[in-house]
Amino acid sequence: MGKKYKSGGTFIEREMFESKAFLSLTGFAPQLLILILAKRQFVTHGRTGRQKKVCTNCDKLNITYTEFKNKYGVTQPRMIRAIDQLLEKGFLSIVYPGGTYRQDKAIYSLSTNWVIWQPGIMFESRKRESVARGFCNPKK
Repeated sequence: MGKKYKSGGTFIEREMFESKAFLSLTGFAPQLLILILAKRQFVTHGRTGRQKKVCTNCDKLNITYTEFKNKYGVTQPRMIRAIDQLLEKGFLSIVYPGGTYRQDKAIYSLSTNWVIWQPGIMFESRKRESVARGFCNPKK
């Protein structure tokens, strides 16, 4: 017997995967982008023969570390590096940064800034956590 596959799939525009920004992605970032694109939900509008698919959740995509760790075995540092690359190169933008509590999830939106990306340009970055640990603050 053959393997059972999940139905459906995702659509990636040729312009996106042939772009300089996509080709410069390294590590887990290209795979993460494809997995994020697979989270999109579409609704068809229009009459038969002239229907268009419209994304309904492109501006509110949840990306959680635990989901990707449990489902794909990706570590948190690897996820952080991949998300940072997608933000810097214009594939994602931050809608809500989330918090440290379990139910406070980060929300991202898909961005089209990757079209105008050039080496040396950084569109967006995450706010770094500034937590002093260990010997970071010497005693006075």
